[in-house]
Amino acid sequence: MAIGGAQSPFAHLDARNSVLGYGEDSVRHIIVDGYNVIRADPRLQSFEREGLEKARDVLVRTLSSSPRLAADQVTVVFDGTGGTRGHIHAHTVGRIRVLYSARGQSADDVIVREAEASRAGGQVIVVTNDIEVREQCRAAGCEVSGSENLLDQLPGNVRRLPAREDEEDRDPSLSTVKRGNSRRAPRRSRNRDVRF
Repeated sequence: MAIGGAQSPFAHLDARNSVLGYGEDSVRHIIVDGYNVIRADPRLQSFEREGLEKARDVLVRTLSSSPRLAADQVTVVFDGTGGTRGHIHAHTVGRIRVLYSARGQSADDVIVREAEASRAGGQVIVVTNDIEVREQCRAAGCEVSGSENLLDQLPGNVRRLPAREDEEDRDPSLSTVKRGNSRRAPRRSRNRDVRF
């Protein structure tokens, strides 16, 4: 934007600036595995102990208030497997679309379906630590990111203690047996996460 013929000193703060990795005509669609993110953060886990609804609400409000996600289309998916609805329930909180899977359907299935359906509309990023979901979404042409990567970039981030399986991964070993959480992506993949 020009001010009196000169470039604005705040041009670099534009939410759609190419420095963030996407052009003005494209919108990133970010699909978040809600419970996976909640369980990856001790603060959100403490809210979960008070009640699952409170943890969900805090996560969605935090995503909604994040300036890094202001220009993105964000969908948060939660499991509704034990619920009474026979269909996917959707509602909007601020600018965040919230989906609950249908009775008998997992949030993982909804995430993969949403990722495949959204792929034609531009860049799709799926946020989860679930290896199976990550692999299916990658196969559909989507980018994937770990829950911790998203959490580290949200407002109010505090340094979290490393997870126990990370500590085990740091110790060198000659063993061929994989250690740590089998559902979590290898450290090599996690280091290539998306910048929000």
